[in-house]
Amino acid sequence: MLVFVDGEFWHGYDWENVKKQRIHTNRDYWIPKLERNMERDQEVNQKLKDMGYTVIRFWEKHEVFKDMDGCVNQVLEAIEHNKKQMKKEK
Repeated sequence: MLVFVDGEFWHGYDWENVKKQRIHTNRDYWIPKLERNMERDQEVNQKLKDMGYTVIRFWEKHEVFKDMDGCVNQVLEAIEHNKKQMKKEK
């Protein structure tokens, strides 16, 4: 299992609004860079899933900072689910 905590700016949270409202300078650099980060996140997720890993991603401020306990519970639930799956496969 892999757990990622993604920063909202760097990984494209609410991207359409951010792109329009927050990126005012050097847009020719930042927009492609951040869009590539988002593409890479999806590629990494898929590769890891293809390798059999469970991938969980949380937004840093909108999830982890606001509800750390909820995030921890999601991870614990995923661990329990994976344990059950492993027992079934034996």
